[in-house]
Amino acid sequence: MASRGRSRSRSKGKETEAEVVSGKRQICVVRHSQALHNVCEDNLWTPDNPLTPEGETMCEHARKEWAKTIFEEAELIVVSPMMRALQTAFIMNGKVADARWLITPMCSEHLSGATCDEGRPKSELLTAIPWVHDLAGIKELDEEWWTAPRDEEPLRVSAFLKFLEGRKEQKIVVVSHGGFLTYVAGFYMQNAQHHLMSAEDCQLTKQKMNRTTLNIQDALSKEYEKSPFREIVKAPLTCFRGLGKKRCAILAKTGPKTVSDLASWKYAKVAASLCELAPLQQDGILDVSHEKLCMNINKILDQEWEGYSFPELLDAPISALSGLTETHDKHMKALGLKCIRDLGTWKYYAWARSICILGEYESADGSS
Repeated sequence: MASRGRSRSRSKGKETEAEVVSGKRQICVVRHSQALHNVCEDNLWTPDNPLTPEGETMCEHARKEWAKTIFEEAELIVVSPMMRALQTAFIMNGKVADARWLITPMCSEHLSGATCDEGRPKSELLTAIPWVHDLAGIKELDEEWWTAPRDEEPLRVSAFLKFLEGRKEQKIVVVSHGGFLTYVAGFYMQNAQHHLMSAEDCQLTKQKMNRTTLNIQDALSKEYEKSPFREIVKAPLTCFRGLGKKRCAILAKTGPKTVSDLASWKYAKVAASLCELAPLQQDGILDVSHEKLCMNINKILDQEWEGYSFPELLDAPISALSGLTETHDKHMKALGLKCIRDLGTWKYYAWARSICILGEYESADGSS
């Protein structure tokens, strides 16, 4: 992964210098370098991971190949308040943080459900890297800034680009994260990779955030944006934005690998059904789950959970479903799924199910 990130950066290095010299307004978006959760699955549920030693080396290589020119020419350096982004910007900028910097959660990573996308308290950040203390934006940063309500990613991206558009600086660097930058750049960037955007590119991205024709752009990776439903049904789950290869590999351990698999996955179907029927339950009814000819779902529940009410089952760990174990609970937590309720309301399952349903009514040649 590290070599792949450096290779891509190298291919864009000459273009970078030419664009800097041209004097045109440009925005260079940079994905943070390799962090602990990029190489160790356990760190998916560790908040605000720092760079690995290899990640620091990748930053040094990037500075030699392209970042020195980009950062020195930048009039504004916008950085996410997450440790891996701050470290990346610091090293690529020659291990200097100066008055051009602006720290803002506007470009922080989207909250996928994995703990690694959460920040650390500001007080802890200032202790860990005291050089950020006097940078613009730090004073305004809340102690637990990542817990604040936030819009869906397309709205966040549109607001962020509008913010950049209103700045007077002509050369801007943004150091952010893979999930967030996928919306900005239009593709999933590798660690320590950079991508140049003109003012026109930013306008096009904003327009994509406001499409009104029949499409599901906000749900799909760039590769599948123009695909018909019948192709998406058969596609791997990496076709969904926010479900990268690492998270799809975790999900595959329980079965689903394609959109069709997820739509028909019995555990998600049961969880969604429990969520749908739970509001209809009346309190005070006796447990008759082991009586003949009475309502139960014993065939899908671990024996320990037989006879529990809808609300109790919704708050139960996913391993309460027969066939799943505490190991599966750990995997699901890495996806942000801590209980049956989370699985039943998981947006990726809802997307997969809806895509498969609508795909049945799609005309292959566009005819009526």
